[in-house]
Amino acid sequence: MTILLEHAVAIPYVGLYLDPGTGSLLFSLIAGVVTTVFYSAKGLYYKLSGSAKGAVGTAERSVLDTWSVVIYSEGARYYGTFKPLLAQLAKARIKTLYLTSDSNDPGLTAHADLTTCFIGDGHKAWALLGRIKADVCISTTPGLDVMQFKRSKQVKHYMHLVHAPTDKAFNRPYSFDYFDSVVINGPHQERTLRFLENLRGSKPKQLIMGGCLYYDDLVNQLRNLTPERVSPVKTVLLAPTWGRNGLLSLHGSKFLHRLTQQDINLIIRPHPQSLVSEPALIQELQALFPGNLRLEWDFSPIPFEAMAKSDVMISDISGVIFDYAFLFEKPVITVGIEPVREGTEASDLPYDPWELTVLNDIGLRLTEQDIDRLTDYLPTLTQDERFKRNIRALRAEYVVNFGCAVQPIMKAIKPLIEDHANVTQPFAALERRAE
Repeated sequence: MTILLEHAVAIPYVGLYLDPGTGSLLFSLIAGVVTTVFYSAKGLYYKLSGSAKGAVGTAERSVLDTWSVVIYSEGARYYGTFKPLLAQLAKARIKTLYLTSDSNDPGLTAHADLTTCFIGDGHKAWALLGRIKADVCISTTPGLDVMQFKRSKQVKHYMHLVHAPTDKAFNRPYSFDYFDSVVINGPHQERTLRFLENLRGSKPKQLIMGGCLYYDDLVNQLRNLTPERVSPVKTVLLAPTWGRNGLLSLHGSKFLHRLTQQDINLIIRPHPQSLVSEPALIQELQALFPGNLRLEWDFSPIPFEAMAKSDVMISDISGVIFDYAFLFEKPVITVGIEPVREGTEASDLPYDPWELTVLNDIGLRLTEQDIDRLTDYLPTLTQDERFKRNIRALRAEYVVNFGCAVQPIMKAIKPLIEDHANVTQPFAALERRAE
């Protein structure tokens, strides 16, 4: 059942992307309080009146039912992370509600046995999330109880899914402090989260060594992948992060000009958040470098196809470089920038974040000027088996349950569900497969 609440309330709000830790603090606090009060009053009205006026009220009351599991997604780009988990929750007949802030999220229609709902974005979404009732709420959204994403008093347990194999040190401060549990990918993430707990004296969280969920689906896609035709001209995938540490923000047209002068096919894939947070930059670069036979702009929600048909990736400090390396065992060129640490968890660490320590193992680190000689480096990168061996060793050590993360994560969810005894058989089957 799919519920749409995009017209649930006519409150003026700024229609921009607002994730926890961004935007004006004063505006966020005031708007959040006002919206929460409105929703609370509205809910009290429905409760006292005993009936909702029209379909919207009925839909909202359904969303605010009591659930075993509530999953919140910020949008379609995170559906790949939740997809394996949603499928298993449906198979186990667990009462699950999938909430998303993206009306185009495929999760709204892909799981007929689950209730799904588009709840809009901004303060409207945060206010509704503050009123849900569930045994466990699962999300990839950081910053619980830091700004807009507030804990509901009627949710017993909040679980964060780390959706990249980096150690997340470049997240904003307190991104994970107030979750009850965090599903991690490997020992490097455990090290950072435990260090920050000790530094701040915060309550230790349950750390679930589950793995990276979206690899489950991508590994299945890899098994069915038709090999690309080998071309004498190498295809380079440029996939930078967004914001102040991103290549396009730092070097923009100058960097793209250097790339387009090379004898390569170039796929430019901006980070999906760039389209939201820095659209003017992307539009300007598209106008300066329009698509042609040798240049392609890729805005698809999933980078799988672009990864598959490229020979090497160029990026910065972004989780996508490890997706590329671990899934396709292809090398990565990282441009030698020093990421800005101020205002991130990394500024509190006495050691370099994990992702900075392994860049030479998965490929080459080049300067911006080195890009002028990119084609000189490509034969070494694509033919040296050392990089493939390094990638396999890193994946084995730092990405637990590669391609089969859903089983241990479901096993961790089981004791958090109040009526888990009713779903023993489906869970037992999952546990046998995990063994």
